[in-house]
Amino acid sequence: MREHLVRDLRLLWHVLCREPQVPLAVPPNSGEQLLRPVLNRTSELAQLLLSALCKELNPTRGGRHDLGSSELPNLEVFMSHSACEGAPLGIRITQTAKPGQLLCFYPGRVFRAEETQLPKSDMLYSNEYEGIYLDGKGWYPAHWRKHPLLEPRASGANTLWHGNRLAAGNLLNHPPKGSLPNCVPMAFRWPTWQELGEKTPAYWARLVPHVVIKEGRVVRTASGRTESENADQGQSQGKVWFPPWPHMGVALVAVRGLQPGDELHWNYRLHPRADSKPGLARFPDWYEPVDDDAFERVVADGVLGEEKPVAV
Repeated sequence: MREHLVRDLRLLWHVLCREPQVPLAVPPNSGEQLLRPVLNRTSELAQLLLSALCKELNPTRGGRHDLGSSELPNLEVFMSHSACEGAPLGIRITQTAKPGQLLCFYPGRVFRAEETQLPKSDMLYSNEYEGIYLDGKGWYPAHWRKHPLLEPRASGANTLWHGNRLAAGNLLNHPPKGSLPNCVPMAFRWPTWQELGEKTPAYWARLVPHVVIKEGRVVRTASGRTESENADQGQSQGKVWFPPWPHMGVALVAVRGLQPGDELHWNYRLHPRADSKPGLARFPDWYEPVDDDAFERVVADGVLGEEKPVAV
């Protein structure tokens, strides 16, 4: 497993899997030992959050949800000072959040690793836990459709308004210079609508913020394979409607305590420019690599209630 994935799993282990009665416990050394408990816990949290969103969408349930001590996150889009030129928006939370709380999902078109027509997108995220790509370019929650910051920016042919109000992870920024992230991305298993306790797939389907793309065309939606894909697979008869979603999702999990108005940031982990030469910038002006060791110290101290001011 690649080193940066192990680092992310260690951060998530601190906030998701560390037992309160063993405060000085250290995470396992290997990525394989870290992956299973972190993936399982993130999937559990995603199922709870998606179940609550289903209830919120269903007027007959009065918008009630059961998340235990957690709240259903409330996010807002705003003009961010930490955003890069050409992409000035950011996402902030409007209430407090504790480390280990799942805050949002990463939406977009899904491409398999072998896809030959990957888009040239600045929102193309590689989910290395599965070996797929997610392109969030132009994907926005439908409840922001009339938002004054989004309306003039979301008018292109590639814009898609989806029904999951928490699938806004594609709008999160890298932290500004001199600060550290407060979220870490993690894969999770998409629950079925039956696992969410739904009587029909209607609300579940609205919350799946993805379509699968193959060779430039949509081959799968939440309702199942398209007719063209079924024909390609020799399965034009007996189509299964609303089957389990076949790919992992990506969630953003808080690894530090958050206060109302805090912007959500995660580590973009950009690679140095391939054409970098002595005297030339290795990264864009707005980007500064995160100090991974300092980040883990802050996260570990925060779990113990000892987080100190960050100096990076």
